[in-house]
Formats: sequence, C-alpha cells, structure tokens
Amino acid sequence: MALDQMSARERTMVTAFGIIFGVIAALLVPLRVSSWLGGKQHDNDDLRQAIQDVQAARARLATRRAALGDVAARYANKAPPLGTLVDAAAKSAGLEIAVQTDVAPVPRGKLYMERATKLSIQKTGLKALANFLEKLETSGHPVAITQLDMSKRIEADSFTVSLTLSAYDRIEPAAASSGPPAAGSTKHP
Repeated sequence: MALDQMSARERTMVTAFGIIFGVIAALLVPLRVSSWLGGKQHDNDDLRQAIQDVQAARARLATRRAALGDVAARYANKAPPLGTLVDAAAKSAGLEIAVQTDVAPVPRGKLYMERATKLSIQKTGLKALANFLEKLETSGHPVAITQLDMSKRIEADSFTVSLTLSAYDRIEPAAASSGPPAAGSTKHP
C-alpha cells in the first residue's frame, strides 16, 4: 500500500512512527558504538596495566636472579666427599662426631643427585653446634641440613644431636658423540 493511498490519519501515524524509529536509530547506534568502544578501552587499559606489571616484574626478577646467582654456577663447585667436609668443619668448631654413616645417593629429578651422610653428636654445646653448622653453610658447596633432631641432656648447655647433611651434585647430560666412528668399528643395521 502506497503512502498516497492512505488516509491523512494513517499517513501521520506512519510518518510519526518513521520519525520515532529514525530518532531511536540515530540515538541507539551511537550509544551502542560508544558503549562498545568504552568496553574496548577498558580492555586496553587492563592490558596496558598487565604489560606494566610484567615490565616491573622483569626488573625485580633480574635483581633476584643477580642476588641468587645462576643455578649452574651454584652447582659448579661440587662438594667433596661429605666425610671430609664434616671432619674439617667439626675440627674447626671443636666438635666430636660420634657416628657418621653415609647414605646411598638418590637422584633428584633428571639433573641432580643427592648424596647424604647421617651424623650423631653425643654431647655438645649450642655455640660449638652453631659454629659447626655455620662452617657447613659457608663452605661454598651446595650442601644442606635436611634433618636435625636435638635433645637436651641433663648437664647445662649440653645436647645430643642427630642430623643428616646432604650434598647436591648436578649431573651433566651425556653429550652425544657426533664424531666419526672409531677405526675398526662397524655399524650394523
């Protein structure tokens, strides 16, 4: 039905409806686009903040890495046999080790091996024990006290101590030999 075939009242209503639809469309589209752009801006602000946080964390991580040193560098100084290390530290601290028992090495992941020794100290004071533990800690080797049990004795400043000292060695992965086969060796399929 064409517009000129409608009555005046119908034409007024269709025109009013068209104007209302046009106004709504003219207002709704920009509002919707503005809302969408506001959401994108909020997302961009969140991403910008995340990037700034990562940049700040990189600086903190670099300082932390510098403080801790490279992992490979820490394990470069392989610990000597634990008996030798314990005897030297005990001698300089004035301690007497009653029993020392080596424990079989245990793999710790693919790159590390843990060697351990169990120590028993029958009678010691706290100062001598602290000096002994400090000598072990500052030895420059990757060692740790992994177990420590202390019990008070009747005498003043006298303790019975049992502890486990562990040393961690980095296992270097076997380098695949890419050189030519040795003379006299044959390769069979």
